[in-house]
Amino acid sequence: MQDETGHPVPYANVYVKGTMDGASTTRDGAFVLTTVESGVITLEVSCIGYVTYSVTGEAMNMNNLEITLTSQINDLDEVVVYAGNYLLKSSSTINKAKVVDLVSTAGSNGDLFKAISMLPGTQAPDRDGRLLVRGGSGRESQTYIDDMHVLSPYTASFGEVGARSRYSPLLFEGINFSLGGYIPEYSQGLSAVLPLYTRDEVNTSKLGVDVMNVSLGSSATIPWHNGSASYNLVYTDLTLYNELFFPSLKSKWESPYKQIGLQNQFRFTLGKDAYLKSYVGYSKTGFVLISADPFSAKSRNLELSDDNFYVNTTFRKKLDNGVTYFLGAAYSSNQQNMKNARTIRDTYSTKEREIHLKSKAEKRFNNFYKITAGIETFFKRYEFHYADTMAFDIGFNHGIGGAFISNDFGLTRNLLLNLSARMEYTSLSKEWQLLPRMAVGYKWRNLTLSGVLGKYQQNADNDILIYNPNLLPENNVQSLIGIYYEKGSRIFRLEAYHKEYDHLPLKPDDTFPYYNSDGKGYSRGFDLFFNDTQFLKYWEYMLAYSYNDSRRKYLDFPYMAVPSFAMRHNASVTLKYSNFSIRSIFSVSNRFASGRHYHDPNRGGFMNSRTPNYNSLDISWIYLANKRTIVYLGFSNILNRQNIYGYVFNDKMTTNNMYESHPLTQQINQAFYMGCFISLGKNAAYNVSNFY
Repeated sequence: MQDETGHPVPYANVYVKGTMDGASTTRDGAFVLTTVESGVITLEVSCIGYVTYSVTGEAMNMNNLEITLTSQINDLDEVVVYAGNYLLKSSSTINKAKVVDLVSTAGSNGDLFKAISMLPGTQAPDRDGRLLVRGGSGRESQTYIDDMHVLSPYTASFGEVGARSRYSPLLFEGINFSLGGYIPEYSQGLSAVLPLYTRDEVNTSKLGVDVMNVSLGSSATIPWHNGSASYNLVYTDLTLYNELFFPSLKSKWESPYKQIGLQNQFRFTLGKDAYLKSYVGYSKTGFVLISADPFSAKSRNLELSDDNFYVNTTFRKKLDNGVTYFLGAAYSSNQQNMKNARTIRDTYSTKEREIHLKSKAEKRFNNFYKITAGIETFFKRYEFHYADTMAFDIGFNHGIGGAFISNDFGLTRNLLLNLSARMEYTSLSKEWQLLPRMAVGYKWRNLTLSGVLGKYQQNADNDILIYNPNLLPENNVQSLIGIYYEKGSRIFRLEAYHKEYDHLPLKPDDTFPYYNSDGKGYSRGFDLFFNDTQFLKYWEYMLAYSYNDSRRKYLDFPYMAVPSFAMRHNASVTLKYSNFSIRSIFSVSNRFASGRHYHDPNRGGFMNSRTPNYNSLDISWIYLANKRTIVYLGFSNILNRQNIYGYVFNDKMTTNNMYESHPLTQQINQAFYMGCFISLGKNAAYNVSNFY
């Protein structure tokens, strides 16, 4: 294996398409691949920085091959300003991780957000399991499917019961994770956006089932001449899981966690470069938790039910003149009902709905200039109900309108400039805001330098807007600078950032739950990332470290203080061993985070204490039993460490004039997952090339 100059290409991935047979080249470019296949086969070779090579022929004739790989040449469509961005798709030369790399990482347990939380810039999740990015709260990250907004990407959670992603990462072709400084097409996210993309075309029929110790599932794809349809159905029930692995939890559940989820996709090819797609997702969650007051013997049966529905339809067409236009519509609805939420016999419910409409077009005039422009609008409705001795009902409608433009300039072959802006109108504040963005990236050999400066905004949380719907949108100005080095299988990233927050909701006193927009804050820090996918044969490592300094004066904070969701130090180490001769992928990961700040009324000051450090050591094993069967084993927090996320305090003093405290923890310290994924059709459950 060599490049155009005759130099050997080490660590290239060589595999027989459609089989389990694969190998990697050595440092001198040599490889040995043995296969039991006969007849006509297709041999493929992939390597970072090179065009994928493919050759088809008789298996018996593929001996002593001499293969020359061609370097990828970037044009304006392929050059990306790196700052804050992680492209997780097979065509990316920025970060070669694919979706399957995420789900095969120890500790992810098939959860998209848990897997992403191992990347630099993210912080150890709180009890609710939501994604925390660079000193921002969980609500500051937004999710999109095929560029259409998802209102509620997480499952229901309460107290000790954390949330998970509603969507399987394997449903998506690519993941583009941006930790800030993102393009102005995306709205209402102060810290991060997570766009997910479904496939345009699927030509292979599939039928499969998955059996896990917590769930049962089925999925299928049916293609036809100009389209295809897919579904994914999963039923989760923790009853048996709790009884087998955590029998002590039986006293904490009247009815354990149950969920049913269904995703359905339709794809139509309407001529050359014309695609019509529809995505539908529904999930229903319910449980009855025996919730106990930590400072008394009182308990109550907290009943929760959650109904979530999401549908989008998109159309994309590339015209002969080079213009690509996009039309999209999405509808989201989420309703949550609770009984005995705070006290016995009270009722609590929220209902949120959203309509999202978008139109955009883009055209690349040449290798030096591309323009993208579009308009979109959101129609939103929120309803809140709480009843105890008295009833409190409130609801409001509001809308968001926006127009955006993005200009990419290829000033030289290696220098890219992006000038873009968004105009956004929010009906609650009745104001227009100009949100400009500038980004620059320069590549020299294996080194890339980049920087981003932009302004972003997001409406206040609904639970605050019910008291004052006229609050100004929260906003921040973000500046990022990054250095990136990539050579062969090695990647190094260093990013520094600063976010200056303004118009945060602030509660000036305790006399009435009224908020104004006078809050402010900042978040600054840096992220380090090392990744080598072939530092030894079959071995890969990933090291990530993030430093964050964040303070805010918002909500009931009397002055600038560190919020509970911002941790000073976050680090993760992942080691992965992938050897397809033994059909196995082993992964070990260790996550560390410094303690979370909390307010202790027994001490002077505010947000004056920190919890113990967070740590979780996780392992997983994927066994490729045969072409139609995959076995998965995952064990989280194998050291059984009790991680503490904060403390609650009794509102009454003890006899020694102290407020008694109680730690906030997860209901269980550990999680154990095992499952089997089986293809029932004639096609393989997977292609080994997916794992390279």
